[in-house]
Amino acid sequence: MAKSAGVDELIFEALERALADPSPRKLHGTKSNPGIFPTTSAAAKAAAQRCLEQGLIAVRGEVRTKSKVTPLYGLGPAGIKHLLEHDPLRQLLAATHDGVARLGRTSADCQQTLRQMQQQVAQLQEVIQDAANRLQAPDLERMLSAVTVGGATAAGAGAGPAVASTASSPAADSQLSGAVLQHLQQHKRQTPLRPLDLPQLFRFARSRQPALSLGSFHDMVRRLADAGQIRLSPFTQAMYQLAEPECAMIVGREMMYYAECV
Repeated sequence: MAKSAGVDELIFEALERALADPSPRKLHGTKSNPGIFPTTSAAAKAAAQRCLEQGLIAVRGEVRTKSKVTPLYGLGPAGIKHLLEHDPLRQLLAATHDGVARLGRTSADCQQTLRQMQQQVAQLQEVIQDAANRLQAPDLERMLSAVTVGGATAAGAGAGPAVASTASSPAADSQLSGAVLQHLQQHKRQTPLRPLDLPQLFRFARSRQPALSLGSFHDMVRRLADAGQIRLSPFTQAMYQLAEPECAMIVGREMMYYAECV
């Protein structure tokens, strides 16, 4: 025991000795006659007084001589509890237990964060894939084929071979162009923010001239656009969403699908 040991250290050392050798002994002793505390120094007396006040040691008997009676002391229940609470190994074990528990909570938080990140990555992948699908170049070969087939079908779907083979007169073409312009103007007044798509416009033109072929319709629309009477606008969504590709018009590098009056 160091000479500069404090009261708390003296108490812990005395309780450890009493636990290791539970035989009753005097409160203070010497090397030849050990006691609970080995000396009678001021610090040892202060430590002994605190042990008695807190019940860390208790009377366990007495020694009688002719001149006096000397009480003997041993470790009390409170002393055992004090040792357990202040044992460095126990404190280290408790700290380690707390540390492991904190690591477990941190690990659980990290796993939850990882799951959330995986969900976000999956959602981003879906968005990117959808955007990639929308940016795919249109199958122009298929669309041109559809336009050709649609034109031939429309030509054969008229009032019969005699009507289909009969060329329309300039007066009829002019009358149809005027009706188309009037129809576009009426549509713009009703829905100014939504132009009319070419399939709808073609059906209107066919209602006025049943023998009209899709190719003739495209020629008429192109003349009106070149004259500045109507404005064509392209289909801006994914090409696979184009409902009736045969009615679309390829102008330059764009797929025109809407028309509106100027």
